[in-house]
Amino acid sequence: MRFFLHGQFDPGVAEKLKAAGHQVHAPAELNLDVPGEPGVADFSDPRDFLAAIAARQWMLLTNQRDLVQQACAQRLPGPAIMVLLVSAGSPAAQSAAIDRLFARYPRLSPGRLYTITPNRVKVRQLPQPRRGQ
Repeated sequence: MRFFLHGQFDPGVAEKLKAAGHQVHAPAELNLDVPGEPGVADFSDPRDFLAAIAARQWMLLTNQRDLVQQACAQRLPGPAIMVLLVSAGSPAAQSAAIDRLFARYPRLSPGRLYTITPNRVKVRQLPQPRRGQ
């Protein structure tokens, strides 16, 4: 799987994903530059941001709860799989959370939101985008 990391993560998270055979993509690969500031990605419009990730068939790994809540509440079209890491602990806790995710769900299913909390991994279906979006 190909993951886009959105938010502040320890470098160990990317290393864990790579060790599990996944690819990790950088913000510069999205081509969502801020006007007048090349190389600085603009994530202010969640619709464009999620559409750009979906167009590249990347999965989203984020620790930004607001983004996920907005995408679900507004039924924004986006990536097939979203992973929300709600671990506010140490860098080791973030890496351990990734281990827990893949130990519990070795193959992530499309159309799902995986929420990793300090104590468990929850999964739910992503809402379908509204027609015309």
